[in-house]
Amino acid sequence: MNALAEASSTAVSGTQSIRRTVSLLRTLVASQKRGATSVELATRTGLDRSTARRMLQCLVEEDVLVFDSSTRRYHFGHLAYDMGLAASERLDLPQLCKPALARIADDTGDTVFLMIRSGDDAVCADRAVGSYPIKTFIVDVGTRRPLGIGAGSLAMLSALPEEVAELVLANNVPRLGAYAGMNERRLRAMMLDARRQGHVAMDVVDVPGARTVSVPILTGTGRPVAALSVAAIAMRMTAEREAMVLAVLRREAAGIGQALTGRAQQAEQDA
Repeated sequence: MNALAEASSTAVSGTQSIRRTVSLLRTLVASQKRGATSVELATRTGLDRSTARRMLQCLVEEDVLVFDSSTRRYHFGHLAYDMGLAASERLDLPQLCKPALARIADDTGDTVFLMIRSGDDAVCADRAVGSYPIKTFIVDVGTRRPLGIGAGSLAMLSALPEEVAELVLANNVPRLGAYAGMNERRLRAMMLDARRQGHVAMDVVDVPGARTVSVPILTGTGRPVAALSVAAIAMRMTAEREAMVLAVLRREAAGIGQALTGRAQQAEQDA
């Protein structure tokens, strides 16, 4: 093997190792509340168990992860926490979105939710309450669900590139049984419908008599990082009202997307 071919092979091997490591970390994000064993992480990522174990041990040595010997589970360590703080300081998405949430709540009178993508999951990062006397609290701040479960979560899943959405679905299918009436076939149909429309309008999962409308928040590259949703009692969500709510959500999502693009450009200039 000549020097050029050897260098190319080394680069490919290094990139593959990085992708495997990121896959482990992304999978652990979805299990962070209880952590995950090396066997669980290997199974969910498709990695060989011995390979996954070696990579996890290396991440522990570098303080990215910690290993609980009593439960045999891995959790994020101090370095991961420091990295999270650094990222949040650069881009505090919930804080950036607060004015938009307030405007949506004022304009619609209903409850508005901010869902943020976290690996294969969606997390409710914030919400604002409108003036309408009947409040519809369909999800609490901090609630984590698989991408595709719930309107905001589905809006993000449907906006992902097809190949990425397929990877997310593959990881999340085993978790769908925890949600009444949900399975891979139904979720795929809902995702395709949302992709065609560019938004989600649906009855709320596990909350009878409630309906929600949602749109994704996209970066300048078209990547969905979050979603805005408005929920109300179903009898209030007429077709005309859904159209009005959708216009408000699209307006605010576009504004947030522009702000994110501006921040990214500024960061590149400052680097």
